[in-house]
Amino acid sequence: MKYLSLLTWVGQFGFSCLFPTCALLMLGVYLQNRFNLGVWVVVVLGIIGFLTSISTARACLQSMRKEIERIDGDRK
Repeated sequence: MKYLSLLTWVGQFGFSCLFPTCALLMLGVYLQNRFNLGVWVVVVLGIIGFLTSISTARACLQSMRKEIERIDGDRK
């Protein structure tokens, strides 16, 4: 039953993987259209978004691992 609480981490993990990349890509497209900039803005913000997604996913996985270790420690 305690492992049921880990289901919330699944949604958090998905959100932390997708949101930074999507948000920064949308910002790049907006800036490109609004200020008539080149494709480089979308590429740069896409790369930054991807790197941010990797960083937040890593932090989320570390938190998940700590939570699993805490739950397993409570069982023993």
